[in-house]
Amino acid sequence: MVSCSDPIQNNSRISFDFKVINESNQPISDIGVSASALRSGVSIFIPIIPSFEGVLGVGTTDNQGEANLISLSPDETISRIGVLINSEEQSAETPLNEDYGVVIYQLDSIITRNTVLPDVVLKRSATLEIEIIDTPTLEGTLSYAITYPARVQKFQIPSGEEAISETIEGSGILESSEILVLETLQNTTALFTYFITSNGVTESDTIEIPINQETVQYAFEF
Repeated sequence: MVSCSDPIQNNSRISFDFKVINESNQPISDIGVSASALRSGVSIFIPIIPSFEGVLGVGTTDNQGEANLISLSPDETISRIGVLINSEEQSAETPLNEDYGVVIYQLDSIITRNTVLPDVVLKRSATLEIEIIDTPTLEGTLSYAITYPARVQKFQIPSGEEAISETIEGSGILESSEILVLETLQNTTALFTYFITSNGVTESDTIEIPINQETVQYAFEF
């Protein structure tokens, strides 16, 4: 928690009002929320895992999924504020609800003392396990890219910029006991794009992997 000795204007307060719901538009109670400071030049979009200077306020959603998050008011050295919903980065008394993903709003400016944010839709968490199986009858070199919805969904206000997916790249066969394990979200789709080059000819395709349950397993034979 940022103390009164930190650069806070007269220990004044600002607030953020929003509602946390699931994909069925039903409220989610007891979700931890917090406001954190971002110094000048720092963005939640770079790097992938944001780094926050200090927590300015914490709270929890009520039975209607609503939150009135009270935050210390930052001075001019803090150009951005991150509002974190169900994030392990926060210091809220309510622990992370691992059944759901994370949403982070980056606010580039605070115009009024009370800011009403868009409804926060938390998707259920999922795990995608991908195995690449060596098939001796196939020859060539393999490279691939996997694009999947990130468990941490980031939105910038008011620009509308968002970072809601991640991509990893690889090549060749994994170790015999190795499986790629990706933390993602349910009711979404991951894309597995592969390139197989043999005798100077490259074959490529993109495979859609529906993520419609808590754990999804996919095997690619090469």
